Amino acid sequence: MKVTSAKPAEYEKIQRFLEDVFGHASDAFRECWPQVWEKEHTVFKNTLVIREKKEIVSLVRIIPLYLVQDGVRIKSAGIGGVSTLYSHRGKGYMSEILSEAFSRMRKEKYPVSVLWGDRHRYGNFGYENCGASVDLRISSRGLHRSGVKPADAKRFFEDKQALKRIMDIYNANNYRVERTEKEFIALYRKRRIATYYASRGKDFAYLVAPATEASGRGEIKEYGGNPRLLLGILKHLQERFSVSSFSLYCPGLETLPDELLSASSEWSVKSTCMLKIINLKETLRSFAEHPGFSFPDGEEITFTVKGGDSATILKKRGRISIQNGRGKNEILLSETGMVRLLFGTSFWAPSNIDAKILRLLKSFLPLKFFVWQMDYI
Repeated sequence: MKVTSAKPAEYEKIQRFLEDVFGHASDAFRECWPQVWEKEHTVFKNTLVIREKKEIVSLVRIIPLYLVQDGVRIKSAGIGGVSTLYSHRGKGYMSEILSEAFSRMRKEKYPVSVLWGDRHRYGNFGYENCGASVDLRISSRGLHRSGVKPADAKRFFEDKQALKRIMDIYNANNYRVERTEKEFIALYRKRRIATYYASRGKDFAYLVAPATEASGRGEIKEYGGNPRLLLGILKHLQERFSVSSFSLYCPGLETLPDELLSASSEWSVKSTCMLKIINLKETLRSFAEHPGFSFPDGEEITFTVKGGDSATILKKRGRISIQNGRGKNEILLSETGMVRLLFGTSFWAPSNIDAKILRLLKSFLPLKFFVWQMDYI
């Protein structure tokens, strides 16, 4: 079997192929994920396929995502459209095509790869759940107790002034995916979502919610701006569409305005996506660039992936360095175990490690990782 890149002339054929494999409605991919599946956003050299008798039977797409994590820019390889025709499953095509995808990621020097999918399916390829996403529940009772009045919310239909304010708010987030203006517009006009905004003097707020014909009513996909005004938009939607409660996601309670936390009835923590470490040294180096990276001075620790890379963190005289290879205080883990250690929703480490290494790990782990739901692919 041979893995090759798709051709621009195959765009419509790829859409029909994906709709068949996933059982989706016609044009679902470019309407639900336009920022990556509209033709102008499709990079064909990164669309890997296996063919039989000149027909596509298996496909994987590598989607470059520039993530900002706590203010640090990280090059990431998103994975989408993982698919094999039902009649051709069990032939090892997915293992072959993903192996080629990982090889290309290493050549392109991606530190990490992210996707959204089933843990049992993708754990075999080194992906594990990662990142803490706090789910905040705000009910009609919480809005009433907070004394919130409905805002004069408007539906966003590509108004240029509103778009600029939304972009400014989103781009001020410490956790985000870098987007072009065209990608902002594509996201906010995509199928099954509705974007609302409100302004009051200099204050502005917006949110993205499921449209009335979609499932998941009240599950806010993205939001930002003045928190009191944001609650006012929720009150507007609650009264207008009889929504009893809302879910708002954030990277952590420390990032959340007091007004939103006070209005919440409850909150819980779950993972934000699945992650695979492509280059261990570059992954550690990227996160160590953050000024708040709290590795103790005079210490050293080595991370080793079983059958894979080793990288060592050292800090001398206040200066951190990341080196390839083994050093002191080594911790050896599987691919998925290394993701759980570095990027878990809460601190995790195997029970049999040395007490000194455990204390060292707790001083700077887990590393934070968060992606807004609108940026899922």
